[in-house]
Amino acid sequence: MPKHTIRTVCLEPCAGLLYEVNGFRLTTFGAPMLLPKLVPAGSSYVRVPVSKRACMRILLETVQRGSRFWCAGSVAPDKALGFADKMARAYHADANQAQRAYAKRRGHANTTLVMYPDTAATILWWLLATQGVGSVHERERLADAHAGRSALVWRDQYLLRHVQRPRAHGGGRTWTWLLLPHRMNALMSAMRQAATAPGAAHARTDDLQQLVHAVMRMPGYYGVRQQQLELLRAGREVWERTHATGVTFPWPERVPYLDKGFACYHRPEPLRLDALVRMLAARSMIDRGTAPGRGARDPEGDHPDEGPA
Repeated sequence: MPKHTIRTVCLEPCAGLLYEVNGFRLTTFGAPMLLPKLVPAGSSYVRVPVSKRACMRILLETVQRGSRFWCAGSVAPDKALGFADKMARAYHADANQAQRAYAKRRGHANTTLVMYPDTAATILWWLLATQGVGSVHERERLADAHAGRSALVWRDQYLLRHVQRPRAHGGGRTWTWLLLPHRMNALMSAMRQAATAPGAAHARTDDLQQLVHAVMRMPGYYGVRQQQLELLRAGREVWERTHATGVTFPWPERVPYLDKGFACYHRPEPLRLDALVRMLAARSMIDRGTAPGRGARDPEGDHPDEGPA
């Protein structure tokens, strides 16, 4: 097995655990940007998912319901509302259920705009469309989520696949998320390298503990869960092969399934895009040391709350 140089670069609540494997930086997981439990009122047609795993579920179910064509990108918060309005004017992304049903009967394409704040300075977006006549197919370079080389992706971390489930797991074909191949390979190399710590009882296992924790934090969709099990299995095998019998490591006993009963949007009212933009603008002013109606913050004064964990 080739030698890999692995070191922990940082461990931050918002950035996730960042590893460097032979110069290749790998964020093993990214915690979603903290959103409040109580949200201000908004009027935008774009509802903001409550978390990263919720946004991934919305994308999965939207593709599953027939919106197989997609394109994606990112936009700054101060331009997000203008972008959403443009999608509504050009492709009727703000259509309600009755309008979508009418368009489908006439053979027209329906579009859906999904947006999620990746950081305080970046909002990710995905534009999804069904089959049918429409300017979205003429004006946008859309990929086909059903095609192997153009699967829908979440940045450079996950991709959406239509996979065959083993008979032991219920059989049939299902849509699920998977780690991108290069990320899975990098994680596998990191896991094997971290599991080969010296075989003494006092061996330092901080890197391995952090990596296992990061793997367990991944969104547990069926495909990702199978990869989590594969990573942990490989790490355990390397550990047992390279350590004395009495040297143990607290490997997880089980990898939990994803509970699909969680809410994808805030309750009782969802967070709207315009409210999110106002929140990000206020947070930006606080970070810069200013706030509406006041001057620069006293560096010796109170510090703003970081928000709920």
